[in-house]
Amino acid sequence: MDLRNGNITVGELLRNPAAVRIFNEEFPGVLQSPMVRMARGMSLNRVLGHVRGRVPQQKLDRLLTRLREL
Repeated sequence: MDLRNGNITVGELLRNPAAVRIFNEEFPGVLQSPMVRMARGMSLNRVLGHVRGRVPQQKLDRLLTRLREL
C-alpha cells in the first residue's frame, strides 16, 4: 500500500479492509476508540507523532512495514 510518505489519512487507511485487519492484529481494540473517529482526517505521520513515546518504536515499525506490504 502506498502510504504516501506518511501523508495518507487515517480515513483512507480505514477504507482498506486489509489495513483494518492489520490494525486490529497489532493494536487490538484501538479502532473502537472514539479518538479514531476524530483522527480520520489526520495524516498517518501526525497520528504517529502523537503516539511516539507511548508505543514502542518496534511496534510502530512493524505496523508500517505490514501496511506498506499490502
